[in-house]
Amino acid sequence: MTRTGSANRSAAQKITLIVLGLALAGTVFLLPQVVTKPWVSGAPDDFPVVPEPSPATVAPSTAAELTRYRQDSQGVLAEIVAIRDELIESNVERWAEVEFQQALDLIEAGDERYSYGDYASSLEQFRQARDRLQAIQESGRQKLADAKAAARTAIESLNLNVAEASIELAAAIAPQDPEVHDLAARGEVLPQVAGHVEAGDQALARDQYQAAQAEYRKAVALDPSHQRARDSLALARNEVTASVFRGHMSRGFALLESRNYEGARSAFLDAGKIYPGDDAVAKALAQVDNRQSATSLSSELQRAADLEAGEQWAEALSIYEALLAEDPSLTDARVRLIPARVRADLDERLNAYIEDPLRLSSESEYRAAQQVLVDARGIADPGERLRAQIAEVDSLVRMANSPVDVVFHSDNQTHVVLFRVADLGQFERVSVKLRPGKYVAAGTRSGYRDVRVEFTVTGEPADEPVEVRCEEPIG
Repeated sequence: MTRTGSANRSAAQKITLIVLGLALAGTVFLLPQVVTKPWVSGAPDDFPVVPEPSPATVAPSTAAELTRYRQDSQGVLAEIVAIRDELIESNVERWAEVEFQQALDLIEAGDERYSYGDYASSLEQFRQARDRLQAIQESGRQKLADAKAAARTAIESLNLNVAEASIELAAAIAPQDPEVHDLAARGEVLPQVAGHVEAGDQALARDQYQAAQAEYRKAVALDPSHQRARDSLALARNEVTASVFRGHMSRGFALLESRNYEGARSAFLDAGKIYPGDDAVAKALAQVDNRQSATSLSSELQRAADLEAGEQWAEALSIYEALLAEDPSLTDARVRLIPARVRADLDERLNAYIEDPLRLSSESEYRAAQQVLVDARGIADPGERLRAQIAEVDSLVRMANSPVDVVFHSDNQTHVVLFRVADLGQFERVSVKLRPGKYVAAGTRSGYRDVRVEFTVTGEPADEPVEVRCEEPIG
C-alpha cells in the first residue's frame, strides 16, 4: 500500500467516525427531549390504546444494549485514533508497515459492520484493531531502545555503517527524543573520531606516545562521551608518564655506572616524583648508596694505602679509624689498622727525638731512644723515611753520649754556677765538657744585679764562648 492510499483511507475513516459520533449524540441527548412531550394535544384519555408489542418491535433492553455497544465503540475508536496518529508520526510504515496495515484493515471491517448496525461485531473488530496498534506501539518502543543501544555500541566500536543505520531508525521512530538527538550529533562526528582514534592506535603501536596522546585528545574533544577514545587517551597519558619515568630511571643507571652518584641520585629522585613510593625507585636509591659507599670505602682504603706507601702512618691510621667508626664490620680496615698503628706510634716517637734532640740529655729519655732504635731496626721492610729516621736518631743518641768542650768567659769578679753541673767560681776563661742539652749558668757579684744565662749544647763545637758577667750596679 502506498502512503497516499493510506492517507485517503485514514481520511475516510475519520469522516465515518465523526458521523457515527453525531448520530450517537443525537440518540442519547435529543431523542429523550422529543418524546417527553405529546405528539398531539388533548387529554390523556384521547390517546389511542397502546398496542401489544409485536415480534418486530425492539425491546427496551435490546435498545439499551445497542446503545452501550455504540458508546463502547466510540471509546475504543478514540483510543485507536490516538494510537494511530502517534504511530503515523513515528513513521510506522518504515518499521512495521504490514502489521500497521493489518490493524487498519480491522478498523475498516469494524466500520463496515458498524454501518450495518452490527455494533457487537463492530466493537470486537475495533478492539482487535486497538490491540494490534498497541502491540505495534510496544514493538516501536522496543525497536527504539534496540536502535539506541545498537547506535551506542556502533559508535563505541567505530562502526560507521551500523551507527548511521541505527541512528536513522531511532530518529524515524522518535524524532523528538533528546537521546536520539545526542546520538545523531555523535554520529555526525564519528568519521572524524574514528580517524583520530585509529591514528592514535597506530602511533601507540610505534611507541610514539606523545603523538598518540595528541590524536586521542582530538577524538575526545569531538565526542567527550566516547568511552574508547577517553580510555585510549588515559592509556596514552599513562604511557607518556611511564616513558618519562623510564627515561629518568635509565639516565640514573647510566650515571650510576659512570660513578656519578649525585647525578644518579638526582635522576632517581626525579623518577620518584612521578611515581611516589615506587619500589623500583627505592631500590635504585639504595643501590646508589651502596655503590657510593663501596666506592668511597675503596677510595679511602686506596688513599690510606698510598699514605702507607709514603710512610705517612698517622694520616693512614686516621683514615682506618674513621672508617671503622662508621662501620665496625669493615674487615680490610680492621686488618690494616694494627700495623698502621704500630708504625704511626714508632714514627711519632722517632720524630719526637728528631724534633727535640735535647730530650736525650735525660737518662730515661736516652734509654727510651735506644729502645726506639731497636724497635725501628726490627721492621722487616723499612721505607726510605724510616731508614732516614733511624739514622738521624742514632746519630742524636751517639751525640748525646759524647761530651763537647764548652768555653765560658767572665770578669774574674762574678761568681758563676752551672746549675746541675758544677760551681765554676770566679774566672776569666774556663772550659767544661758537657753533653748535649739545655743548661743554665748564673752569676752573682756583690753590689751588682745577678745575671742568668741559658744556652744549649747541641753536640757540635760552639761557635762562641758563653759570657757570664754581672755588670749592672744596684742602686
